[in-house]
Amino acid sequence: MTFGDSIKNALPHYNNPSSPHLHQTHTVALSARARLDLTRWYYGAAVMVAKTTNPPYSKILIAGAGPSGLLLALLLAQHDIPSLVLESWPGLDTRLRATQYGVPATRIFRRAGLLADIRKASIPKFPVICWRRVADGEKLVEIDMSLVEEEEDRMTVLQLGEIIQIMYKHCMDPEKGRGLIEVRFNHRVTGTGQDGDKAWVDVEVGKEGEDKTHERLEADYVVGCDGAGSAVRKSLYGREWPGQTFDCRFMVQNVFYDGFADHGWEGGNYMIDPDHWGLIARRGHGGLWRVTYGDPVPGLTDEEYLARRPWHLKAMLPGHPDPDQYRIEHTNIYNIHNRCVESFKVGRILLAADAAHACNPMGGYGCMTACLDVGGLADCLIGYHQNRAGPEILETYAKVRRDIFLKYVDARSIKNLNRVSKADPWTVAETDPFFKIVKELNKDQEEMKKFLMKVSSIEYDFTQHYDQRPAATHATSNAVNGTSNGISNGVAKHSEDEGAKAEVALHMEAV
Repeated sequence: MTFGDSIKNALPHYNNPSSPHLHQTHTVALSARARLDLTRWYYGAAVMVAKTTNPPYSKILIAGAGPSGLLLALLLAQHDIPSLVLESWPGLDTRLRATQYGVPATRIFRRAGLLADIRKASIPKFPVICWRRVADGEKLVEIDMSLVEEEEDRMTVLQLGEIIQIMYKHCMDPEKGRGLIEVRFNHRVTGTGQDGDKAWVDVEVGKEGEDKTHERLEADYVVGCDGAGSAVRKSLYGREWPGQTFDCRFMVQNVFYDGFADHGWEGGNYMIDPDHWGLIARRGHGGLWRVTYGDPVPGLTDEEYLARRPWHLKAMLPGHPDPDQYRIEHTNIYNIHNRCVESFKVGRILLAADAAHACNPMGGYGCMTACLDVGGLADCLIGYHQNRAGPEILETYAKVRRDIFLKYVDARSIKNLNRVSKADPWTVAETDPFFKIVKELNKDQEEMKKFLMKVSSIEYDFTQHYDQRPAATHATSNAVNGTSNGISNGVAKHSEDEGAKAEVALHMEAV
C-alpha cells in the first residue's frame, strides 16, 4: 500500500465531495499505519528541505565526559552534529553513583542506541520495590515490578560506571559515533567566555604531576555537563547555587552478604528509620548489593563515619550481621543537596543535568532528570541545526527544564527523603497518601502495569517548537512521536497529574 492509499483508506470521505462531513470541522481518527506514514513523510520532507540550507552552527563543545556529556554527544552525532568533549579526569569516572534507571531514562537510552547493550550487562530481573521498617524488617508496601518485565522500556539496573563505559564505547565506534565525537581527557576547564559569534573555554591540559599547558578552545556553543562541581557553572555564577545541603552524610557501598538470599530479600528495599534510613538493593551478578544510608550526625571525619558503619549495617541488614559476615567492596561518602541555578542558559553557554541542578538520591531523580535534560537539549540543538527552529528554542529548553525541576523533581525528591528519614515507621503505611495510592493500584494488576509504563509528567516534547506543521500532521505527529520516543506533549499535561498519584508515578519512574 502506498502512502497516498493509506491516507485515503483512513479518511472515509476522502473521495466523496458530497459527504455531509467533508466541510465540517472535526477530528479524524487516522489508522496507526496512516499516522506513522504521515509523520514519517512530513519529517522526512522537512529534513530534506532543511539540509538544502546551511546549518546555523557547526560545533558544540561539551564539558564533562560523564554520562550526560557522552549521552549528549551521541544524540547529536546521530544527526551529523560534531562535538568536542573535555574531561578533567585522566579517564572515565567510575565511582559509585546511580544504579537504577526508570522508564523516562530508558526511553532516552533506547533513542541513543544504548539500551540493548545496557540490558546485556545488567541483571535480568528486578522483581520488586518495597518499603521496610528497620526496627523489625517488616515490608510495609511493595510494587510488583514483574508486571512489566516483558516491556522494552522497563526499568534497568546497572552501575553507572559500567553505563559510562558503554557510552564511551559507542562514542568511539565509527558507526555509532560516526567519527563526529572527540573526547579529550586531562583537560580541566578553568574558565569560560563568549561574544556575539562564539563561546570558548580556557583549559589546563596535562596529567597529574606533570607540567601543564593552557589552551583556549572555541565553539558555537558550550554545554556544561560537568556534574555537581561544574567548572562551567562556577564560571557563570561563582559559588552561588540556590538551595540546601542536608545535615547528614550519605554512605554508599557495594556489599556481598549471603543473608539477603537467606532471608528472601530481592529488588529494591527502602529503609524507614530516623537513624538508619536508606536504600538496600540488588545491583549486579554474583550476589552484589548496593547499601546506602544517611548518617544523621553532622560534622564527623570520614574515618569516624566509617567507624559507625557496622552499627548501621547491623540494624539495617536482614539477620543483623556482624562485620565478619559480609564483605564490602568500594565506598563513597557524599554530602547531599537540593539545588538549582538561576538559569540553564547564559548567552551561548548552557547547563544540563547535575551541572544545573542537584537533588538528594532518595528515588534516583538525579540520573533520570539528567537524561531528560540531555534528551531535551539534544532535540533543541538538532532542530536549530536543521533550520527547523530558531535560536530561541534554546531559551525554551532553559526555561522549561528549570521549571520542571523546581515544580516537580525538587519538591518530590524531598518528600521521598522525608518519607524514609522523618516519618513515623509505625504509622506511615496508614497515614502517607503515597502509600495509600500504591495500595489502591495494587488491587488491579493491569492498572498498575499501565501506570508503571505511562509517559512521565516530567518529560517534555521540544519538537513541538519546530517549524509550523499542517493541521492534520500536528494533531497526529505528537502521538506518533510520543510512542516512538517516549516523550510527552508538554508541561501543560502536568496539571492533570497533581497530588499524591503524580508523586507515586514519579517515584516509580525514578526508584
